[in-house]
Amino acid sequence: MASDRSPLDLLMEKVSPVLAAAEGPRNIDPGAVPSMRELFLELMVVSLGNLFGKTPLPATLFDRAMMRAVVSGIDDAEASKLTTRTEDWMRQEGVIRAAEGQKAYTLNRPSFAVLSTATAEGNLGEVMERITRCYAEQKTPPELRRYTRELGAYFMSRIARS
Repeated sequence: MASDRSPLDLLMEKVSPVLAAAEGPRNIDPGAVPSMRELFLELMVVSLGNLFGKTPLPATLFDRAMMRAVVSGIDDAEASKLTTRTEDWMRQEGVIRAAEGQKAYTLNRPSFAVLSTATAEGNLGEVMERITRCYAEQKTPPELRRYTRELGAYFMSRIARS
């Protein structure tokens, strides 16, 4: 049904051709270093996948193997800032809950609810767990990284509604 489209979908239909004409052809370089926001979304997904698999026990957000897969291509100082700020942001925004007196975290109820959303591939948290394993095993082609960012953005839109 055409009437099922949201106002945002209708606006995007109007904006898209005008924006495409203004920007010209889009050349997406698969080897380009992602922006900090994109890396943040990847880190968030691997963190949530890691925590989902360990629920209800507290766990660290990410391990070195996951980190290397996400931050390859940026310098160590930027990588350190990114991981610290990601952890702080997730905690301060209430996406995760810190375990008492530890540097370990658990999912809060709204995050767990969003990650429990059913998909054709299992629930969203299980899909994120699978992605997390790929990152840990250094098996992350550019396409998976792009979809991981999209899942992170989807999670953010869903958690904001709760």
